[in-house]
Amino acid sequence: MKKGVIAESGSIIDQCLRLVETGGYFVHRERPANLCGDYWNRKPDPDGNVRDIESERAARMEDVRYIADWLNALTPGRILDVGCGLGELLEQIDGRHEAFGIDGSGRSVEICRARTRASILQNDLAGAAFPEGHFDAVVAHHVIEHVDEPVGLIREVRRILKPGGRFVVGTPDFSCAAARRFGDRFRLLHDATHVSLFTEDSLLRLLRDEGFTVEATEKPFFGTRFATAEAFVKMATGEGDVSPPFYGSFLTVFARKKADEV
Repeated sequence: MKKGVIAESGSIIDQCLRLVETGGYFVHRERPANLCGDYWNRKPDPDGNVRDIESERAARMEDVRYIADWLNALTPGRILDVGCGLGELLEQIDGRHEAFGIDGSGRSVEICRARTRASILQNDLAGAAFPEGHFDAVVAHHVIEHVDEPVGLIREVRRILKPGGRFVVGTPDFSCAAARRFGDRFRLLHDATHVSLFTEDSLLRLLRDEGFTVEATEKPFFGTRFATAEAFVKMATGEGDVSPPFYGSFLTVFARKKADEV
């Protein structure tokens, strides 16, 4: 099932760039044994700034507004947000839809239940055992890079989607311009829980191989809070301990389960 490449010594980014040659879907690196505490606790970001993500609610809602707008334009149905975090997407799903969220974090579940009208479950996707063909749309935004078996997760998404159902999946692209420019100083390697590392090519191959039709891709950057003059200067010079946020560093794919897939 896995079709991942185990990370070796040497440049992680170089290994990601070779996925197009090896046919692998992702590079898998070992999860540190000393990780502890809830994922949503205060912690330093790649630039060394200690962040309280819960206090960034408005900005984080704006970050995912393009996904909410896309979902809200769909025919009313059941929408599941896998790894729903602090609920910034679910808050924006309009009342025509029946919204669901699932997350393994107790803090996440508590906050989502307070902020949203969605039905929230504390579990992982496989453990939830949703009925086959239950959802009209599933979102996994900033999720597949955190799981050890992303192929299994995508197969479970396909199982619980109705034929023709929509899947929105977003993850860092470890072959993007900033990754190529900065190598292993790429900022999205900073998070030690990013253990399954995809490229745009490898993610699109995986989705197509698993019975999805890719309808569109988005690389949110221009017009966002991340598109700063400092980011452009850092990309131009290649200087610094860590890459800046930049176009293509994060990829969102909008896909559809093939109607003949059950």
